[in-house]
Amino acid sequence: MTAELILATLGTVDLCLKYGNILVEKYRVLKNARRDVEEQFLLIETTWFKISQPLKFLERVWGQNIDEDYRCLQERILKVLQAKLEKAVVEASKAERLSRRGDGNAFGRQLAAAAYAFTIKDSLENAVQELQSWQREFDTSWYLILGVADKVIDKELAQQPGTGDPFTVARHLRDAIRPGFEHKNRFLSPEELDQGQRWEIPSSTAQVLRISGAMQRTYILDRTNHPAPSSVQFPMAKDVLDLAAKLERIEPTTFHILKCKGVVQTKDRDTKQPLSYDFIFRIPRQYHSHQPSSLRHHLLHRTKLSLTSKMEFAKQIATAINYIHVLQFVHKNIRPDTIILFDGDDPTQFSPLFLVGFKAVRAADGHSERRGTSTWAENIYQHPARQGTSPRTNYIMQHDIYSLGVCLLEIGLWESFLTQGGQGNPHSAITRFDPGSSAGYGSLKYQFTQMAQELLPERMGGKYTRIVVNCLTCLDETNMDFGDESEFEDDTGVLIGVRYIEKILLQMGEIAV
Repeated sequence: MTAELILATLGTVDLCLKYGNILVEKYRVLKNARRDVEEQFLLIETTWFKISQPLKFLERVWGQNIDEDYRCLQERILKVLQAKLEKAVVEASKAERLSRRGDGNAFGRQLAAAAYAFTIKDSLENAVQELQSWQREFDTSWYLILGVADKVIDKELAQQPGTGDPFTVARHLRDAIRPGFEHKNRFLSPEELDQGQRWEIPSSTAQVLRISGAMQRTYILDRTNHPAPSSVQFPMAKDVLDLAAKLERIEPTTFHILKCKGVVQTKDRDTKQPLSYDFIFRIPRQYHSHQPSSLRHHLLHRTKLSLTSKMEFAKQIATAINYIHVLQFVHKNIRPDTIILFDGDDPTQFSPLFLVGFKAVRAADGHSERRGTSTWAENIYQHPARQGTSPRTNYIMQHDIYSLGVCLLEIGLWESFLTQGGQGNPHSAITRFDPGSSAGYGSLKYQFTQMAQELLPERMGGKYTRIVVNCLTCLDETNMDFGDESEFEDDTGVLIGVRYIEKILLQMGEIAV
């Protein structure tokens, strides 16, 4: 079966490359005839380059030690690309034929020219949207291959061009994921932070930090609490620095996670014991002049948002979680307070979402202290097995998926589960759910599931509802997609990554709004 699947996938890759090259060439000819579509053609050309290079890479490594589930996932995704490319080539051919039409008189040629101008622009715009949409889905899956230990993959990555995404990012992440990776010290000087100005982001766990001097710029500061027992100081510091090393090289608008500048260790002045690790994140250049806010802030104020924007927000959060797992970490703190965006001048236009809130971050295969929280505003986003001050189980990737389900429920209903945001301080926040009532730790998951099944279909549709319920029940024994934990006990995280992409990200991509 594996040999047949390898050959089938390689055949699909060949067809995709063939149709993609035909598409670009057809539009190049049309672009030469009409200069007014040059910008759209450039987008087609750039997007196809970003797609074709990883395709050629996969083609060269496809016969290596790659899990069959991953092969099946890529075959499914590539079949979608093949269909999109075939359709785009047909549309480009129509525009090409129309460019040669005209019945010989001036009026006929004028009508043909007008129809041609409309057709080619519409065709180009549709092709760009389809290819960019597919590229986002493909990116989430092809980065999973970085977790596969194989010398051929290392060799092929090393031979890719020195600059240009996605290989620059892929090489750095591959090195950072590799066992025994030696990262440079990414600790920054606390003195530089002390001289900076800080202010809260409304209803967020993060802060804005403006510093002068060598680092002169505005950043996002994200605090990671240090556990009380000093015995876990080294593992905690190592996880923080490992994550900082990986987040230093990511592409923010692809990963929906901000790029890390470094980490500042805050210590108790008397005992010299670490109190916190502060991640310093760079703000993407295009959002320097925008005001940061949190998803919680917009939920509390019921900011007017289209159905399309809600779906985009949902996809972006799910994408960020996927990449956290690709980096072989669990987040442990996913909620609207830890998701930020940048507001523009137009109140209806927002930047993409970015996941922050790495206060309890841990490597996926790292030692768990089973530290919980008594803060109810945080517990409502935790799986029942992880609620309270003494969680019953170690934290695993599926627990992040459950938290995603609660966030997707809030987005779908577009109302906050906290009636007061607490300005980023969960201790002062008030929730809609009373911990002392029947909706306490044991039954809150059931209540969320019922809310999703009863309220979401009318607002977000059946597919979205099924995704949310799948997330909320991901650790139930009856859940056919995620319930069997033994299926995901691999060292690389590829298996759960494959299942996550199949059952959540691809399902989201199929929702038409």
